[in-house]
Amino acid sequence: MLMLIIVGLQPLHAQRSLTGRAVKIVDGDTFDLLAGGTIYRIRLAGIDCPERGQPHYREAKDALGSWCALGTLKVLYSSKDRNSRIVGDVFTAGGNHINKKLVEEGVAWHYTKYSSDRSLAAAERRARQWRRGLWKEPDPVAPWYWRKRGRK
Repeated sequence: MLMLIIVGLQPLHAQRSLTGRAVKIVDGDTFDLLAGGTIYRIRLAGIDCPERGQPHYREAKDALGSWCALGTLKVLYSSKDRNSRIVGDVFTAGGNHINKKLVEEGVAWHYTKYSSDRSLAAAERRARQWRRGLWKEPDPVAPWYWRKRGRK
């Protein structure tokens, strides 16, 4: 009988974690995490925030910065994006799900192209209903449309 053992490989769906602190806020849905002496670029999964030059960009970036400033962060992830950023769910030491909090505050959209997370969908419905953040605008433009318009 032949037995093959592969060490160090995990299935793509296996969830991993990093614990550290934010050292740079890049924009509303991306930051740099210092964990174990290494800096990782983190992209919050399932959400998309306004782009630079777009209304509410600064509010989104500041909101992420406020949540990250609370101390130690835990990132649960299973993949990287095409830009080699770790794509994950980010939690404060107190257990707050930052991805969801940003949607609830109205500074992020639920990015349904890449996420079917029901809690993010519900958070966006509530933010829209309560007209929080960007939902105060008469017709906010989703970042994916903003980026597409910029390429034309």
